[in-house]
Amino acid sequence: MTRILWTQKQDAGPAPRAYSAMAYDSNRGRTVLFGGTGVIATNLFADTWEWDGENWTQVADSGPPARAQAAMAYDVQRKQTVLFGGLGPGGFGGGDTWGWDGDNWTQLAVSGPSPRTNFAMAYDSKRQRIVVFGGLDAISHTLGDTWEWNGSMWTQVSDFGIVPCVFASLAFKGDGVALFGGASGAASDPAAKILGSTWTWNGRNWTLRQDFGPSPRFAHAMCYDSKRGTLVLFGGFISLQPEATVADTWEHSEGP
Repeated sequence: MTRILWTQKQDAGPAPRAYSAMAYDSNRGRTVLFGGTGVIATNLFADTWEWDGENWTQVADSGPPARAQAAMAYDVQRKQTVLFGGLGPGGFGGGDTWGWDGDNWTQLAVSGPSPRTNFAMAYDSKRQRIVVFGGLDAISHTLGDTWEWNGSMWTQVSDFGIVPCVFASLAFKGDGVALFGGASGAASDPAAKILGSTWTWNGRNWTLRQDFGPSPRFAHAMCYDSKRGTLVLFGGFISLQPEATVADTWEHSEGP
């Protein structure tokens, strides 16, 4: 049996931070990291770093304004890492879209989805679209809209079907994207509920696939193992007040 271990690869590189955005550039074989916040919440970063498997290198200190709680996805068709959303020094202002090609940041759009944080974002390689769902807006309103980025513009493609939520996870699964979990409101909202449903998006409609599997949770991690055709999910919060975490691992696959 193969022994699988976590290995600390490096302790030098970007300054300590949280809520940064990260995506893997499969064309160049680099992991791209942007922004985030330090120990003091107002200490926001605007630096860009890349990890080559051995070392971190700062590759830019200009481009998108400083922010945290943004999201990034790698657009395979257009060979660029796309950043959207987040929380800036003045509060919500991350309604802009930026692209990183490995050398430079370019602002791709100033309009599209409303500024938001804690949303779900993934690249659909079958349809060559970046998909954004939900999140939290500037007045702590939970969003339930779905948008797609085609490389030149954002289009709102749905505003119904799935329950509005924050802190859900979205990932490509071979024939579309799948979303699991989330919370129906912010942790401070006494009416908020934790969700445990699996939804899939095919470019036209959201479909509820199952109501069983991992326990309801939010702020978990999920990605697609393309070699085995399996979604992998780990951890998350299973209660709001007080917050309680789990360390379980789940896989989701579909037969022919």
